[in-house]
Amino acid sequence: MTFSVWTLFGSIIVKELRLYPLIFGLLYFLALCSLLASFFEINRYAVLVGLFHLSFSITSFFLASEKKPIFGEESTQPPLVNACLERQDLNPELPINISKTVSFPNDTNITFLENKGCSWAITIPNNYFAILYINAYVPIGGSISVTQSPNHTEKFVDHHVEVALLFVAPSFNLNWFSGNSSKGSIHFTVNWQSFPENMTTQNYTLERNSSSIILDHEDTYTPVVFHAATKVSILCLPGTQREEDTYLRTGIVFDGPDLNSPFLGSLYSIMRSQSQLISTNSTVTIFSIVPIVSHHHVIVQDASMYQNISQIIGLNVNDSAVEIIKINAQSGNSVVFTHNNNPLIDEYLISVDLESGNELQVYFEGLSENQRVATYSTKNNRTHLPQKLQGRLRYYVLSSGNATLSLTRDKWKANWEKAFSGRRGFFTSKYWKSDNKQMRSQQDSFHFIGKEERNATEFRFSYRFLEADLSGDNNIHVVVSDNVQRIHYYDHRTSSEYTNDTEWYSHYGHSISLVYSSINAQSTGFFAEFEIDSASGNYSFWFIFVIVVSF
Repeated sequence: MTFSVWTLFGSIIVKELRLYPLIFGLLYFLALCSLLASFFEINRYAVLVGLFHLSFSITSFFLASEKKPIFGEESTQPPLVNACLERQDLNPELPINISKTVSFPNDTNITFLENKGCSWAITIPNNYFAILYINAYVPIGGSISVTQSPNHTEKFVDHHVEVALLFVAPSFNLNWFSGNSSKGSIHFTVNWQSFPENMTTQNYTLERNSSSIILDHEDTYTPVVFHAATKVSILCLPGTQREEDTYLRTGIVFDGPDLNSPFLGSLYSIMRSQSQLISTNSTVTIFSIVPIVSHHHVIVQDASMYQNISQIIGLNVNDSAVEIIKINAQSGNSVVFTHNNNPLIDEYLISVDLESGNELQVYFEGLSENQRVATYSTKNNRTHLPQKLQGRLRYYVLSSGNATLSLTRDKWKANWEKAFSGRRGFFTSKYWKSDNKQMRSQQDSFHFIGKEERNATEFRFSYRFLEADLSGDNNIHVVVSDNVQRIHYYDHRTSSEYTNDTEWYSHYGHSISLVYSSINAQSTGFFAEFEIDSASGNYSFWFIFVIVVSF
């Protein structure tokens, strides 16, 4: 009896260390009671036995209330194990069965422990690509990231992530972090598919200072290979429908001449980075692995004229609204580019607000010096705007400071036809500065400034031609009219006259119009400057002349 009781207490003392104060307190109480029993000549043995049973009952009660094992029992519940390993390799079975999909997890009765990370390294053989589909719930502080190469990582921190991604050889990594909660989860599938065989390949050569090559989504349904004089620069202009942006993930850029070249990036990564993608060497291949219809454009050029750019952003200008664009060049050259493929629509720069000493430069078709068409500063931003800007591509470049631009494609909102004294500007053919053969066959253009109304103000209109392709049957018509459409001056230029005439011509009237007709299959177009001044100076001269003659 005594042995079993002390054995029990020994077990309790060893396993329940936090009961030390209670146990030693009870032993002290027993010793005290023994002394008192001896003093009062009471049977100490009987008292000790009774008190011992009482102390055992109290101790057992405390142990039971703590829900701890008493008689040396251990918990039978196994420790929790995280649903995934810190690192796992996932390789396709060879030969690859394109109808087979690998899924994670296979067991639904799993737990993703808090503050735990897992990663999967998925390999992809040459001539294959992988489709990764993710469906996950990401707790606060958690994340999912996928990495195809050191310069291309996409991270997701939304609560619910559901996305399909494409990857190419040789591999990619999928990473999961649970954050500070065990309520998150990740489920994904991987399917390997082979590239189509015997695809037709398009080839382009990119020269220094040449016009950019512009592709739409259909152009990349088969591989497109670019050979540059130096390196290849790639820009991406997304469509106007934001839900189509995710389709850009299917457009892959390979750093070489074929689909087995290293992964360089995706059209989606270019769009999100607000920068250009530049090849390692002189050749790249662009291929939309899944041909999904969208409205994006890919702009490709030789990288020699795209150096030292800290940020370059593609902008879709609303055809009927006024776009306000803020450009920040605190970290270096900042560029905004726009694209217009509709020959019936023009773009207008309405205003430029910038800091004193800074300049905004405008380029057509590329960023070489010979493609620059205008420079705006605080000295001319009131007199030289609004300005019609034609062509396919326009680049607005700010080298330092901040600027705010107003753009539109509505000539009425731009007040393009409004004449005012001191106004300066230029006229161009539709695709001036373009060396694209298709564009050069569509150089026809029409310009008009002024009013054909009674009570309209008369001005002095001056103009000169700095460039004009008048070869073959190409011709130019310039007309200065009054407010009832009577012609005050008519200038007709052809190959047989005024071919290299760059002199200024000035005439008085209420409006000026210019028409360029490119009859030839190929034309480089024209560029002309204009100035509008008050006509009152002319009348003052004749008034003084009459007074002098009369006396």
